[in-house]
Amino acid sequence: MIEIDGSVGEGGGQVLRSALSLSCLTGQGFRIHNIRKNRSKPGLMRQHLMAVQAAARISSAEIAGDRVGSAEISFFPRAVRGGDYSFDIGTAGSASLVLQTVIPALLSADRKSSVTVTGGTHVPFSPCWNYLSEIFWPAVSRLGVRGNLDLEAYGFYPKGGGRIRCRLQPQGTLSSLTLTERGRLLRITGFSAVGNLPLSIAQRERSSALHLLRHELGEEVLIDLEAREVRVYGQGTFIFIKAHYERAEAGFTSLGARGKPAELVGEEAVRELLEHHATRMPVDPHLADQLVLYLARAQEGSRFATSRITSHLETNLLVAGYFLELKTELGGAEGAPGEVRIVPAGNRAR
Repeated sequence: MIEIDGSVGEGGGQVLRSALSLSCLTGQGFRIHNIRKNRSKPGLMRQHLMAVQAAARISSAEIAGDRVGSAEISFFPRAVRGGDYSFDIGTAGSASLVLQTVIPALLSADRKSSVTVTGGTHVPFSPCWNYLSEIFWPAVSRLGVRGNLDLEAYGFYPKGGGRIRCRLQPQGTLSSLTLTERGRLLRITGFSAVGNLPLSIAQRERSSALHLLRHELGEEVLIDLEAREVRVYGQGTFIFIKAHYERAEAGFTSLGARGKPAELVGEEAVRELLEHHATRMPVDPHLADQLVLYLARAQEGSRFATSRITSHLETNLLVAGYFLELKTELGGAEGAPGEVRIVPAGNRAR
């Protein structure tokens, strides 16, 4: 039984989700207390509870404390089984985060899997669908993950109703990663979108983003940004911008909200891109922590450079060390660029 203090690291849901993934993967039970202690509403929210229940279902786990508001759970997995799974969060909770909880474990399943998650696809504090499909999925695919992602419906806060499906093949071993240089910037692509709102809002987001990109990067950089309408249950708007380098890609998102000017939505995503670009590092700060659970399973050591060390990255390195025999090294301070080394030394699997 592994004991985990949920207030460590970023002190939010990431500690729990990573522990669930690794518990299913290694077969080790764990108990976690102080769940989301550092958040304004501590304990399990609906999307965190769904992550627990999803992990329990794919591994036939015994669980205790699985209820909304709970600050402590115990989780005892059995064997991970592939198959067809469907999980409905019931709110606009992040479908991406629930999906990312079960993917690492299902790679060790006995057969292929299909997982459908219903909830929010473009909601705060989580990877939006576009980041998931255009940055995260290509990155883990290069490590050996086989399958595909499909968006079946958009879902915005507060109504949700979005739906993502992932088809996944079992994969016993994964490749390592060495990525410390990104090369020159080739182009920038992306789009702003609205659902059940005037297209002019997306056009204003696009214009704001394009103006700032041209001002900071000059006229020589190829930029292709669109404005479009999407079908969605409810209303919402967002912009997603992708930077294509010679050896890496990075993605940045900004979401609209009631009372938030469209121009600010476009500007936010661009400023995050520009901060990343200025560091000359290849891996954006969101992808850095998402890679950890996959690189921890690789047969050889990995090394990559990121534009910003985050508490989520530090948390995933810490939690991975609870379940797997790893040597990790983090060169740099939180909030600054840095280099990550991960050397698997075997794991304590059954």
